[in-house]
Amino acid sequence: MDIETYAGQSRLSHKILRWMVQNKILNNPLSGTDLMGLQLIEKIWGRREILRAQLCQFSKKRRQQLIDSADLKTKWERYAYSRLSNLEKGERLPLKKLFDEVEITFGFILNRAHKARLYRVRRRVYNERNQLLKSGKAEA
Repeated sequence: MDIETYAGQSRLSHKILRWMVQNKILNNPLSGTDLMGLQLIEKIWGRREILRAQLCQFSKKRRQQLIDSADLKTKWERYAYSRLSNLEKGERLPLKKLFDEVEITFGFILNRAHKARLYRVRRRVYNERNQLLKSGKAEA
């Protein structure tokens, strides 16, 4: 069975399965041993006990960063989010410069939809920063 077929019937996404193949954790097509291992992973996938044990290895700041960027699906979106989040107070990053950084770093030309996504990421970062300021949790 190949990973595309398996992804259609599994809790594990095609992206995760491709990552496992790319990192030589699995073979494509899947062997009997691969299938047994995947069945084990599916049994524990998303369990609080397992997640808690994994997350406790990270600092509180790193855990919060993972939560904040968990819904960003691509590396370039997470890069942009991180780049914008880490700006010092009063520092600005023009989106044109960010577009160029993303294109150079990730090796592709941003289309209109990609740029629109980056505008939304920027808005999200600014909104989160303003929420922190209003709640008094950020440094003044």
